[in-house]
Amino acid sequence: MRPSPHSAGFTLLEVMTTVAIVSLLLVMVYSSWRSVLDASENSQLAAQNTHRERMTLQALDEVFSGVAWYEHHASGPVHLDSTGAFSQLSIISRVPPDFWGARHLGAYPLRRIEFLTETTADGAHQLVMIQQPLLSVTNGSPKIHRTVLLPRVETFALEVREDARSMTPWEPHWNGANGLPADARVSLGISAEFTRQKSWPLLAHLAQHAKLPPGIGTVTNLSGNTFADGGFDTGEQDSSARLVFIIDKSGSMWGGQLEMAKNALLKSLNSMDGAGKFYVYFFNQRDDAMRINDIRSPVMLESNLANINKVSEWIDSRRARGGTDPSDSLKSAFTHKPTELFLLTDGEFRVRKDEPSVQALIQSLNANKATKVNTLAIGDPLRGTTTEATLMIIAKENGGTYTFIDPATSTSPVGSANP
Repeated sequence: MRPSPHSAGFTLLEVMTTVAIVSLLLVMVYSSWRSVLDASENSQLAAQNTHRERMTLQALDEVFSGVAWYEHHASGPVHLDSTGAFSQLSIISRVPPDFWGARHLGAYPLRRIEFLTETTADGAHQLVMIQQPLLSVTNGSPKIHRTVLLPRVETFALEVREDARSMTPWEPHWNGANGLPADARVSLGISAEFTRQKSWPLLAHLAQHAKLPPGIGTVTNLSGNTFADGGFDTGEQDSSARLVFIIDKSGSMWGGQLEMAKNALLKSLNSMDGAGKFYVYFFNQRDDAMRINDIRSPVMLESNLANINKVSEWIDSRRARGGTDPSDSLKSAFTHKPTELFLLTDGEFRVRKDEPSVQALIQSLNANKATKVNTLAIGDPLRGTTTEATLMIIAKENGGTYTFIDPATSTSPVGSANP
């Protein structure tokens, strides 16, 4: 029986035609999908680049907002060089707590910051920000933080001008010799055809005489007198005065700094001239309270010559060693109900686990603000650190004064600032 002609399969021509049509459809679908994918990737890349550009401008904004000029530093606050294809900026700035590199440099808000371009392996350029604590310039600290702001950059051009008036020309160079420029502006772009531009006023230009970090509260000046010769600024005292001195004797106070503090203390006690009472604490990681004949004094002493002579040998015998934690001394000091307290240190406070910070401890001990708390920082390593800011805030919150002491000259070269 012969098969019906209607039950035969596809011919080879029909199969080939079908495969060709399906292949064409698949190519069209893939092309469309690839176009969509490429567009999506390009869109994501463009969004990332736009975000990086904005973050870079924000970094520049925060750096320019905190620009700082301290005349006692040999180098100027702003150096700008646009000799090459890209600008290179070096600037001293006090940055906010959450600025780039906070994890590594959080204790050093005052930094020298550089913006520069580097050539990559493929011959392109990337924009880099390099940060270093300002103190490390003189103290040899290895703390350096490097951030790649833009992996690809085509335009990075900075300009400054000396006067904020609109007719003043913009200059691509600034050597820092004249202090601060009045304005700065940048052209920034991953593509040379599309650049972002922004300008900033450098408000610190209005305070070219500023020498030190901004004071919080009242910043004192010892009028050129050496600290060792003039002593603590106790002012005029009466019979009701109750003065407590808390002095750092940690290992970093070794040598001249501790001796200077002890000499200043004895000068201050003698200057009281019998008016009021006193008590003295030294501290490292432990409390070291005033002793007479090797017995801890339970009470404050009248500031007469006999009592000062009794404690002078104990004062002279204090030696520098150990850490920096005044907590126990502060707790004991406030039991004497002092009218005025002086806290001197040269290092960062150690915070005990599950214990309040020194600032919080003083707040709780002096909640009624009955005691005037004065703070003193000795030595350049404290400049621009969180400890210096803490000392300033403690003085502000407790009606006292903050004083910086330069052991190199034994003077207190600070400017006055009112709250």
